This record gives sequence, structure tokens and C-alpha cells, in this order.
Amino acid sequence: MIQSKHATSQEAWEHLNESFVLESENIVENGGMVSGPQVLSYDHFLEINKAWVDPEFDFGFIFGYKIQKWSKLITNYIDFDWLDIARSQVLEKENKKNPTYNISFKFSNLHNSGHACLLSLVFQRRHNTDNPMVIINIRSSEITKRLLMDFLLVERIIAYIYGEDHGASLKLYCGNMYLTAESFVMYHNHRDIKKLFKGLETTPFMQRVLDVKKKFSKPEALEMAYKVHRRSAKRLQHVPIKPLLAKDLTLFPYKIDYPEDCITDDQRKKYKRKLNKEKKNGS
Repeated sequence: MIQSKHATSQEAWEHLNESFVLESENIVENGGMVSGPQVLSYDHFLEINKAWVDPEFDFGFIFGYKIQKWSKLITNYIDFDWLDIARSQVLEKENKKNPTYNISFKFSNLHNSGHACLLSLVFQRRHNTDNPMVIINIRSSEITKRLLMDFLLVERIIAYIYGEDHGASLKLYCGNMYLTAESFVMYHNHRDIKKLFKGLETTPFMQRVLDVKKKFSKPEALEMAYKVHRRSAKRLQHVPIKPLLAKDLTLFPYKIDYPEDCITDDQRKKYKRKLNKEKKNGS
């Protein structure tokens, strides 16, 4: 098991991206592998003090994402009926000041497009801690483009369950994590890759990253055959795109105009479930 501790979920994401590239040879020694453009690592356990992604993080500028990416993540993985059941169970325990509890929430995989990467959350109280803990189970994760948005989704779920000032910590278990050079080059818009590599001995995988970055920075790269490569090239060349800030990505991405007789918390929950079902069914 490869273990690491981090102050925030964004810091954990940064650590994983940089360590996979800068320490790829250590990953091989720990049972992972480097194969062509990919670094693959197994059995990661992360302890994170706070679920937090920078509200100003721009998923549009850095990864070329549009709001549909976030909406699809929610509709694919969140069954709001089950989420509300988990929320009610957690709040019941919290209101009774139970010193320990374990409440689970299983992610859906409605469209099968998520390949069931997100498996479950466990909302937990331990007798020797002051704040709740949330355990995240992930089957597999592409860490550059995908993991940070998954972290943001978990952050929004925790705030929905416990409130904004929750103080919850995270533990993440993931059996399979991987990174590709073609996607990692977009990390350059977050932190300068050349500065990351400065003063370090260049490994074969680091050289591959530099070669991909150079290739994707040329105008002709915008016409490459693979869409995923064109996306990276567009981000390196800063092709204009609408901002998609973390602070604008909410669990309920539309304003709800409740009927006048929809007043109580239970009534509003039922109304929200009805809207979400209608949205999923396209009505």
C-alpha cells in the first residue's frame, strides 16, 4: 500500500501528478509500471485533512472542460433518492450525538460511461476524533484530468450532508491509478512543467513529457487525429474557451423555484427528487 498525507484534496491531486512523473522509477520499484506514454500504480491510500478544491480553479482553461462534463458526472453517479437517505441517516446520528457510526452511500453508474470508477462513500464518526471522516472508494482513476473533479464532487456531497462548515477529513482507497504524458502536459497550465523538472535528472518518462509538450505546442497539433490529443494541444496553445470555475460547479446546478405550498424540508426534498427524475428522463 502506497500511503501519503495531505492538507487538502487539491494538494493530494498535485502530489499524485507530480510524483507519478518525477518519481516514475520509484513507482516501478513499488510494483507499478511505465509503459510507453503511461505510468501505472497500484494500491494507494491517501489521508486528507480537508475536502477542498480552489474555488477559482478553472477546469475550462486547464482541461478544456465544459459544463456538460460536470452535469454528466452528477447524472451518472448520483442517485439523489439514495443520497437523501444517506443524509437523513447521518443527520439522525449527528443530532443524537452518536459517538460512532458508519453510513454508506453507493455511487450509481447510470449511463455506464463512468465505467464504475467511483464506487462508494462511507460517512463515519470515530470515538477518538472530533470531526467526521469520509472514506472514498475508487476502482480506478486517471489522475490528471479526472481525479480533481471527482474530489470536487465529493466535496459538494460532504457539504450537502454535513453543511459548509463540516470539518470532515478524507481517506481515499484506490486500487489502480494512472497518468499519461499526453494528458499531463495540460498540468503545465497549473504549474510550469519546466520549473518542476529544473535541477532534476531527466528520466525517460520526463523526456517523453517534454517531447509531447513540444509537439503539442505546434499549430499543426490542432489538427491531430485523436480528439484527446487535440484537447491537450488546444490547452497548451490557449485556444479561447469559456471559464468553468470550481466555485460555479454545484450539486444542484439549477435554481429551484419551489411551489408556494412546498415549504417544509421533506416537501422540498421530494420536489427536488421529482425534478431530478424528470431531468434524467429528459422531460
